[in-house]
Amino acid sequence: MNKNTFSLHKQKKYQHHINFIHNELRKYRTIDIPNRTIVIKNQDLEDWIVEELSHEKVDDIIVLLEHAKKRASSVKPIFQVIATSLLKNT
Repeated sequence: MNKNTFSLHKQKKYQHHINFIHNELRKYRTIDIPNRTIVIKNQDLEDWIVEELSHEKVDDIIVLLEHAKKRASSVKPIFQVIATSLLKNT
């Protein structure tokens, strides 16, 4: 596989992951930050994830979301943790 094909595959994979996050976040209008009085809109959190996190971190988030979905668990707490950590890092 040449370098251009690898790069294209990597970009498509990243776009697929962003779409997956988008579809999961659409289920929640807002994400509440625990222990704070902060509420983040789903679109704002999605934009924040895209801007602040590397491709590898997005891959890690996808793994967490997929595991939660396999167990029929809510993914909202995962998004709350992501929002809290992004807020803490800024």
